[in-house]
Amino acid sequence: MSKSSPFVLGNGFCKVSIYTPTSSLPYYRISFRIGGRRLQRTRKSFSEAYEIAASIHEQLQLGRVSIAQITKQELATLDVAKVELDGAGIRIDQAIRDYVEARRRLGIVTLNEAVEYYLRNKGASLREIPLKMLVQDFLMHKKHSEVSDRYLKDLKSRLRSFESTFDGPVSNITAENMAVYFSKLDFAPENHANQIRVVRTLLNYAKKQEYLPESVNLLKSVTLKKIVRANYLIYKPNEFQALLNSATDELLPPLVLLGYCGIRPNEMRRLTWADIRFETRTVIIDATKAKTASRRTVPLCERAMEWLERFKGAEGLIWSRKSDYWSKALNRLHRGCGIKQLPNGLRHSYISYRLTLTGDVNRTALEAGNSAAMIHRHYHALVDDPKLAVEWFEV
Repeated sequence: MSKSSPFVLGNGFCKVSIYTPTSSLPYYRISFRIGGRRLQRTRKSFSEAYEIAASIHEQLQLGRVSIAQITKQELATLDVAKVELDGAGIRIDQAIRDYVEARRRLGIVTLNEAVEYYLRNKGASLREIPLKMLVQDFLMHKKHSEVSDRYLKDLKSRLRSFESTFDGPVSNITAENMAVYFSKLDFAPENHANQIRVVRTLLNYAKKQEYLPESVNLLKSVTLKKIVRANYLIYKPNEFQALLNSATDELLPPLVLLGYCGIRPNEMRRLTWADIRFETRTVIIDATKAKTASRRTVPLCERAMEWLERFKGAEGLIWSRKSDYWSKALNRLHRGCGIKQLPNGLRHSYISYRLTLTGDVNRTALEAGNSAAMIHRHYHALVDDPKLAVEWFEV
Protein backbone atom coordinates (compact mmCIF):
# COMPACT_ATOMS: atom_id res chain seq x y z
CA MET A 1 0.00 0.00 0.00
CA SER A 2 1.56 3.31 -1.14
CA LYS A 3 1.25 6.56 0.70
CA SER A 4 -0.82 8.07 -2.11
CA SER A 5 -3.16 5.09 -2.57
CA PRO A 6 -5.56 3.99 0.16
CA PHE A 7 -6.17 0.36 1.17
CA VAL A 8 -9.63 -0.51 -0.18
CA LEU A 9 -12.18 -3.15 0.88
CA GLY A 10 -15.05 -3.80 -1.56
CA ASN A 11 -16.41 -1.46 -4.17
CA GLY A 12 -19.41 0.67 -5.03
CA PHE A 13 -21.73 1.33 -2.12
CA CYS A 14 -19.80 -1.22 -0.02
CA LYS A 15 -16.42 0.42 -0.53
CA VAL A 16 -14.39 1.17 2.61
CA SER A 17 -10.98 2.90 2.32
CA ILE A 18 -8.11 3.10 4.82
CA TYR A 19 -5.74 6.09 4.42
CA THR A 20 -2.26 6.04 5.89
CA PRO A 21 -1.08 8.71 8.34
CA THR A 22 0.48 11.97 7.07
CA SER A 23 2.43 14.68 8.81
CA SER A 24 -0.70 16.77 9.20
CA LEU A 25 -3.00 13.79 9.95
CA PRO A 26 -0.88 11.34 12.04
CA TYR A 27 -3.43 8.47 12.20
CA TYR A 28 -5.18 5.94 9.98
CA ARG A 29 -8.43 7.18 8.49
CA ILE A 30 -11.32 4.86 7.59
CA SER A 31 -13.56 6.36 4.92
CA PHE A 32 -16.97 5.07 3.70
CA ARG A 33 -20.34 6.36 2.50
CA ILE A 34 -23.83 5.86 3.95
CA GLY A 35 -26.87 7.44 2.34
CA GLY A 36 -24.72 9.54 0.07
CA ARG A 37 -22.82 10.99 3.01
CA ARG A 38 -19.09 10.47 3.45
CA LEU A 39 -18.08 9.37 6.96
CA GLN A 40 -14.70 8.87 8.62
CA ARG A 41 -13.30 7.00 11.60
CA THR A 42 -9.73 7.12 12.92
CA ARG A 43 -7.42 4.61 14.59
CA LYS A 44 -3.81 4.73 15.79
CA SER A 45 -2.69 1.45 14.18
CA PHE A 46 -3.39 -0.24 10.87
CA SER A 47 -4.61 -3.43 12.58
CA GLU A 48 -7.23 -1.49 14.52
CA ALA A 49 -8.25 0.42 11.43
CA TYR A 50 -8.54 -2.76 9.40
CA GLU A 51 -10.72 -4.45 12.07
CA ILE A 52 -13.19 -1.53 12.05
CA ALA A 53 -13.12 -1.26 8.25
CA ALA A 54 -13.86 -4.99 7.85
CA SER A 55 -16.81 -4.73 10.27
CA ILE A 56 -18.24 -1.71 8.39
CA HIS A 57 -17.75 -3.46 5.06
CA GLU A 58 -19.63 -6.54 6.29
CA GLN A 59 -22.55 -4.45 7.53
CA LEU A 60 -22.69 -2.54 4.24
CA GLN A 61 -22.75 -5.82 2.30
CA LEU A 62 -25.58 -7.20 4.41
CA GLY A 63 -27.53 -3.98 4.01
CA ARG A 64 -27.89 -3.58 7.80
CA VAL A 65 -26.52 -0.03 7.92
CA SER A 66 -29.40 2.27 7.15
CA ILE A 67 -28.85 5.13 9.56
CA ALA A 68 -27.19 8.33 8.47
CA GLN A 69 -24.34 8.02 10.92
CA ILE A 70 -22.60 5.32 13.01
CA THR A 71 -20.69 6.49 16.06
CA LYS A 72 -17.33 5.19 17.18
CA GLN A 73 -18.89 3.65 20.30
CA GLU A 74 -21.60 1.92 18.26
CA LEU A 75 -19.04 0.34 15.95
CA ALA A 76 -17.00 -0.93 18.89
CA THR A 77 -20.13 -2.35 20.57
CA LEU A 78 -21.25 -3.99 17.35
CA ASP A 79 -17.85 -5.59 16.89
CA VAL A 80 -17.84 -7.02 20.44
CA ALA A 81 -21.40 -8.32 20.04
CA LYS A 82 -20.53 -10.02 16.78
CA VAL A 83 -17.55 -11.83 18.32
CA GLU A 84 -19.64 -13.03 21.30
CA LEU A 85 -22.54 -14.22 19.14
CA ASP A 86 -20.30 -15.92 16.58
CA GLY A 87 -18.83 -17.95 19.42
CA ALA A 88 -22.33 -19.07 20.43
CA GLY A 89 -23.42 -19.69 16.84
CA ILE A 90 -26.19 -17.09 16.98
CA ARG A 91 -26.93 -14.37 14.43
CA ILE A 92 -27.09 -10.87 15.83
CA ASP A 93 -30.58 -10.22 14.44
CA GLN A 94 -31.93 -13.43 16.02
CA ALA A 95 -30.32 -12.58 19.34
CA ILE A 96 -31.95 -9.16 19.35
CA ARG A 97 -35.39 -10.60 18.50
CA ASP A 98 -35.16 -13.23 21.25
CA TYR A 99 -33.98 -10.72 23.83
CA VAL A 100 -36.70 -8.16 23.04
CA GLU A 101 -39.41 -10.85 23.17
CA ALA A 102 -38.10 -12.18 26.49
CA ARG A 103 -38.03 -8.70 28.04
CA ARG A 104 -41.53 -8.02 26.78
CA ARG A 105 -42.89 -11.18 28.41
CA LEU A 106 -40.96 -10.77 31.68
CA GLY A 107 -42.04 -7.19 32.29
CA ILE A 108 -40.07 -5.67 35.19
CA VAL A 109 -38.22 -8.95 35.86
CA THR A 110 -34.73 -8.97 34.36
CA LEU A 111 -33.56 -11.78 32.12
CA ASN A 112 -30.87 -12.77 34.64
CA GLU A 113 -33.44 -13.00 37.44
CA ALA A 114 -35.60 -15.25 35.28
CA VAL A 115 -32.66 -17.52 34.48
CA GLU A 116 -31.65 -17.76 38.15
CA TYR A 117 -35.21 -18.68 39.14
CA TYR A 118 -35.38 -21.34 36.43
CA LEU A 119 -32.09 -22.90 37.47
CA ARG A 120 -33.15 -23.01 41.12
CA ASN A 121 -36.49 -24.67 40.35
CA LYS A 122 -35.54 -26.90 37.40
CA GLY A 123 -32.03 -27.86 38.39
CA ALA A 124 -30.61 -30.71 36.33
CA SER A 125 -28.93 -32.13 39.45
CA LEU A 126 -32.26 -33.16 41.05
CA ARG A 127 -32.73 -36.88 41.53
CA GLU A 128 -35.92 -38.87 40.98
CA ILE A 129 -37.37 -41.07 43.73
CA PRO A 130 -40.80 -42.68 44.25
CA LEU A 131 -42.69 -41.13 47.16
CA LYS A 132 -43.02 -44.47 48.96
CA MET A 133 -39.24 -44.92 48.89
CA LEU A 134 -38.72 -41.37 50.13
CA VAL A 135 -41.03 -42.01 53.09
CA GLN A 136 -39.12 -45.20 53.95
CA ASP A 137 -35.77 -43.37 53.79
CA PHE A 138 -37.14 -40.52 55.87
CA LEU A 139 -38.49 -42.80 58.61
CA MET A 140 -35.22 -44.73 58.70
CA HIS A 141 -33.31 -41.46 59.00
CA LYS A 142 -35.51 -40.39 61.92
CA LYS A 143 -35.08 -43.76 63.61
CA HIS A 144 -31.29 -43.50 63.36
CA SER A 145 -31.57 -39.98 64.82
CA GLU A 146 -32.93 -41.63 67.98
CA VAL A 147 -36.24 -39.79 68.10
CA SER A 148 -38.77 -41.07 70.60
CA ASP A 149 -40.87 -44.13 69.76
CA ARG A 150 -43.98 -42.01 70.17
CA TYR A 151 -42.79 -39.41 67.66
CA LEU A 152 -41.77 -42.11 65.16
CA LYS A 153 -45.16 -43.78 65.51
CA ASP A 154 -46.89 -40.45 64.85
CA LEU A 155 -44.78 -39.90 61.69
CA LYS A 156 -45.63 -43.35 60.33
CA SER A 157 -49.33 -42.88 61.01
CA ARG A 158 -49.56 -39.46 59.36
CA LEU A 159 -47.44 -40.34 56.33
CA ARG A 160 -49.44 -43.49 55.61
CA SER A 161 -52.34 -41.52 54.10
CA PHE A 162 -49.94 -39.16 52.36
CA GLU A 163 -48.04 -41.85 50.45
CA SER A 164 -51.24 -43.70 49.55
CA THR A 165 -52.63 -40.52 47.98
CA PHE A 166 -49.65 -39.64 45.79
CA ASP A 167 -48.33 -42.24 43.38
CA GLY A 168 -45.15 -41.99 41.33
CA PRO A 169 -42.07 -39.79 41.85
CA VAL A 170 -41.92 -36.96 44.36
CA SER A 171 -41.36 -34.48 41.53
CA ASN A 172 -44.95 -35.09 40.35
CA ILE A 173 -46.42 -33.51 43.49
CA THR A 174 -47.74 -29.99 42.90
CA ALA A 175 -49.05 -27.26 45.16
CA GLU A 176 -52.49 -27.75 43.61
CA ASN A 177 -52.87 -31.47 44.31
CA MET A 178 -51.35 -30.93 47.76
CA ALA A 179 -54.18 -28.49 48.53
CA VAL A 180 -56.73 -31.06 47.30
CA TYR A 181 -55.19 -33.71 49.58
CA PHE A 182 -55.53 -31.57 52.71
CA SER A 183 -59.02 -30.47 51.71
CA LYS A 184 -60.18 -34.09 51.47
CA LEU A 185 -58.65 -34.94 54.86
CA ASP A 186 -60.83 -32.24 56.44
CA PHE A 187 -59.05 -32.52 59.80
CA ALA A 188 -59.90 -30.44 62.84
CA PRO A 189 -57.63 -27.35 63.22
CA GLU A 190 -54.99 -28.84 65.55
CA ASN A 191 -54.85 -32.19 63.74
CA HIS A 192 -54.69 -30.28 60.44
CA ALA A 193 -51.72 -28.23 61.71
CA ASN A 194 -49.92 -31.38 62.91
CA GLN A 195 -50.40 -33.05 59.51
CA ILE A 196 -48.93 -29.97 57.78
CA ARG A 197 -45.98 -30.08 60.19
CA VAL A 198 -45.19 -33.72 59.37
CA VAL A 199 -45.55 -33.26 55.61
CA ARG A 200 -43.36 -30.12 55.73
CA THR A 201 -40.67 -32.07 57.63
CA LEU A 202 -40.75 -34.78 54.94
CA LEU A 203 -40.51 -32.22 52.12
CA ASN A 204 -37.58 -30.47 53.80
CA TYR A 205 -35.81 -33.82 54.01
CA ALA A 206 -36.49 -34.33 50.28
CA LYS A 207 -34.90 -30.94 49.52
CA LYS A 208 -31.77 -31.78 51.51
CA GLN A 209 -31.47 -35.04 49.58
CA GLU A 210 -31.88 -33.10 46.27
CA TYR A 211 -35.17 -34.74 45.32
CA LEU A 212 -36.93 -31.36 45.30
CA PRO A 213 -35.72 -27.82 44.44
CA GLU A 214 -34.73 -25.81 47.50
CA SER A 215 -37.05 -22.91 46.66
CA VAL A 216 -40.22 -24.84 45.84
CA ASN A 217 -43.14 -24.46 48.29
CA LEU A 218 -45.64 -27.28 47.78
CA LEU A 219 -47.69 -26.19 50.80
CA LYS A 220 -48.33 -22.64 49.61
CA SER A 221 -51.92 -23.42 48.53
CA VAL A 222 -52.85 -25.29 51.72
CA THR A 223 -55.23 -23.24 53.84
CA LEU A 224 -54.33 -22.91 57.51
CA LYS A 225 -57.05 -23.33 60.14
CA LYS A 226 -57.21 -21.15 63.21
CA ILE A 227 -56.52 -23.02 66.45
CA VAL A 228 -58.23 -21.76 69.59
CA ARG A 229 -56.21 -23.17 72.48
CA ALA A 230 -57.52 -23.53 76.00
CA ASN A 231 -55.27 -22.62 78.91
CA TYR A 232 -52.79 -25.27 79.98
CA LEU A 233 -53.80 -27.33 82.99
CA ILE A 234 -51.33 -27.29 85.88
CA TYR A 235 -50.90 -29.23 89.13
CA LYS A 236 -51.37 -27.75 92.57
CA PRO A 237 -48.41 -27.82 94.97
CA ASN A 238 -50.03 -30.48 97.17
CA GLU A 239 -50.51 -32.75 94.12
CA PHE A 240 -46.82 -32.38 93.23
CA GLN A 241 -46.00 -33.21 96.85
CA ALA A 242 -48.08 -36.40 96.68
CA LEU A 243 -46.39 -37.52 93.45
CA LEU A 244 -42.90 -37.00 94.87
CA ASN A 245 -43.75 -38.77 98.14
CA SER A 246 -45.12 -41.81 96.30
CA ALA A 247 -42.41 -42.04 93.62
CA THR A 248 -39.92 -44.90 93.53
CA ASP A 249 -36.19 -44.18 93.49
CA GLU A 250 -36.29 -44.74 89.73
CA LEU A 251 -39.12 -42.23 89.15
CA LEU A 252 -38.09 -39.57 91.65
CA PRO A 253 -35.18 -37.88 89.77
CA PRO A 254 -37.19 -37.46 86.54
CA LEU A 255 -40.12 -35.98 88.51
CA VAL A 256 -37.78 -33.50 90.19
CA LEU A 257 -36.27 -32.40 86.86
CA LEU A 258 -39.70 -32.00 85.23
CA GLY A 259 -41.42 -30.25 88.13
CA TYR A 260 -38.58 -28.11 89.52
CA CYS A 261 -36.70 -27.38 86.28
CA GLY A 262 -39.34 -27.62 83.54
CA ILE A 263 -37.23 -30.05 81.51
CA ARG A 264 -39.09 -31.78 78.69
CA PRO A 265 -39.63 -35.57 79.05
CA ASN A 266 -37.63 -36.25 75.85
CA GLU A 267 -34.78 -34.07 77.12
CA MET A 268 -34.87 -35.80 80.50
CA ARG A 269 -34.42 -39.21 78.87
CA ARG A 270 -31.18 -38.00 77.24
CA LEU A 271 -29.63 -36.54 80.40
CA THR A 272 -26.95 -38.25 82.46
CA TRP A 273 -26.02 -37.70 86.10
CA ALA A 274 -22.95 -35.82 84.86
CA ASP A 275 -25.34 -33.12 83.53
CA ILE A 276 -26.49 -32.36 87.07
CA ARG A 277 -23.89 -30.05 88.60
CA PHE A 278 -24.39 -30.27 92.35
CA GLU A 279 -21.49 -27.92 93.01
CA THR A 280 -23.08 -25.07 90.99
CA ARG A 281 -26.71 -26.10 91.68
CA THR A 282 -27.55 -26.27 87.98
CA VAL A 283 -28.65 -28.68 85.28
CA ILE A 284 -26.80 -28.38 81.97
CA ILE A 285 -28.86 -29.33 78.90
CA ASP A 286 -26.41 -29.64 76.04
CA ALA A 287 -27.40 -28.67 72.49
CA THR A 288 -27.37 -32.34 71.46
CA LYS A 289 -29.95 -33.14 74.15
CA ALA A 290 -32.21 -30.08 73.91
CA LYS A 291 -35.27 -30.00 71.69
CA THR A 292 -34.25 -26.61 70.31
CA ALA A 293 -30.64 -27.77 69.65
CA SER A 294 -29.50 -24.88 71.84
CA ARG A 295 -27.55 -25.30 75.11
CA ARG A 296 -29.19 -23.95 78.25
CA THR A 297 -28.62 -23.92 81.99
CA VAL A 298 -31.45 -24.38 84.51
CA PRO A 299 -31.03 -23.56 88.23
CA LEU A 300 -31.79 -26.15 90.90
CA CYS A 301 -33.80 -24.71 93.79
CA GLU A 302 -33.12 -25.66 97.41
CA ARG A 303 -35.86 -28.30 97.57
CA ALA A 304 -34.70 -29.89 94.31
CA MET A 305 -31.20 -30.22 95.74
CA GLU A 306 -32.63 -31.91 98.85
CA TRP A 307 -34.64 -34.44 96.81
CA LEU A 308 -31.61 -35.31 94.67
CA GLU A 309 -29.02 -35.35 97.48
CA ARG A 310 -29.09 -39.12 97.96
CA PHE A 311 -28.37 -39.69 94.24
CA LYS A 312 -25.12 -37.73 94.38
CA GLY A 313 -22.34 -39.78 92.79
CA ALA A 314 -24.68 -41.76 90.53
CA GLU A 315 -23.53 -42.40 86.97
CA GLY A 316 -25.05 -43.08 83.56
CA LEU A 317 -28.48 -42.06 82.26
CA ILE A 318 -30.93 -40.58 84.72
CA TRP A 319 -33.69 -42.63 83.04
CA SER A 320 -32.32 -45.75 81.40
CA ARG A 321 -35.56 -47.42 80.37
CA LYS A 322 -37.49 -46.99 77.11
CA SER A 323 -39.77 -43.99 76.62
CA ASP A 324 -42.97 -46.05 76.56
CA TYR A 325 -42.09 -47.47 80.00
CA TRP A 326 -41.79 -43.90 81.34
CA SER A 327 -45.34 -43.11 80.17
CA LYS A 328 -46.74 -46.28 81.77
CA ALA A 329 -44.85 -45.72 85.03
CA LEU A 330 -46.05 -42.11 85.26
CA ASN A 331 -49.61 -43.23 84.60
CA ARG A 332 -49.44 -45.87 87.36
CA LEU A 333 -48.04 -43.28 89.79
CA HIS A 334 -50.96 -40.93 89.15
CA ARG A 335 -53.52 -43.70 89.58
CA GLY A 336 -51.87 -44.79 92.81
CA CYS A 337 -52.04 -41.24 94.19
CA GLY A 338 -55.58 -40.65 92.96
CA ILE A 339 -54.42 -37.62 90.96
CA LYS A 340 -55.63 -36.85 87.45
CA GLN A 341 -52.71 -36.97 85.00
CA LEU A 342 -52.31 -33.75 83.01
CA PRO A 343 -50.70 -33.69 79.52
CA ASN A 344 -47.12 -32.44 80.04
CA GLY A 345 -48.47 -31.14 83.33
CA LEU A 346 -45.22 -30.93 85.32
CA ARG A 347 -43.47 -28.77 82.71
CA HIS A 348 -46.52 -26.51 82.32
CA SER A 349 -46.71 -26.19 86.10
CA TYR A 350 -43.04 -25.29 86.45
CA ILE A 351 -43.23 -22.57 83.76
CA SER A 352 -46.43 -21.10 85.19
CA TYR A 353 -45.17 -20.97 88.78
CA ARG A 354 -41.69 -19.82 87.77
CA LEU A 355 -43.12 -16.95 85.72
CA THR A 356 -45.34 -15.92 88.63
CA LEU A 357 -42.45 -16.14 91.08
CA THR A 358 -39.90 -14.14 89.04
CA GLY A 359 -42.21 -11.94 86.95
CA ASP A 360 -39.52 -12.21 84.27
CA VAL A 361 -40.75 -13.55 80.93
CA ASN A 362 -37.31 -13.54 79.27
CA ARG A 363 -35.62 -15.34 82.16
CA THR A 364 -38.35 -17.97 82.30
CA ALA A 365 -38.18 -18.45 78.53
CA LEU A 366 -34.41 -18.92 78.67
CA GLU A 367 -34.64 -21.53 81.42
CA ALA A 368 -37.51 -23.38 79.74
CA GLY A 369 -35.99 -23.34 76.26
CA ASN A 370 -38.93 -21.44 74.76
CA SER A 371 -39.42 -18.06 73.15
CA ALA A 372 -40.52 -15.14 75.30
CA ALA A 373 -43.58 -14.71 73.06
CA MET A 374 -44.60 -18.33 73.65
CA ILE A 375 -44.21 -17.98 77.42
CA HIS A 376 -46.24 -14.78 77.53
CA ARG A 377 -48.96 -16.11 75.25
CA HIS A 378 -49.55 -19.47 76.97
CA TYR A 379 -48.47 -19.07 80.60
CA HIS A 380 -49.19 -15.48 81.59
CA ALA A 381 -51.65 -15.21 84.50
CA LEU A 382 -52.29 -18.98 84.74
CA VAL A 383 -51.62 -18.87 88.49
CA ASP A 384 -54.37 -17.02 90.36
CA ASP A 385 -52.66 -16.87 93.74
CA PRO A 386 -48.94 -15.85 93.81
CA LYS A 387 -48.56 -17.73 97.12
CA LEU A 388 -49.00 -20.98 95.22
CA ALA A 389 -45.81 -20.23 93.26
CA VAL A 390 -43.86 -19.99 96.51
CA GLU A 391 -45.44 -23.19 97.79
CA TRP A 392 -44.57 -25.07 94.58
CA PHE A 393 -40.84 -24.50 95.00
CA GLU A 394 -41.05 -25.31 98.74
CA VAL A 395 -42.54 -28.78 98.18
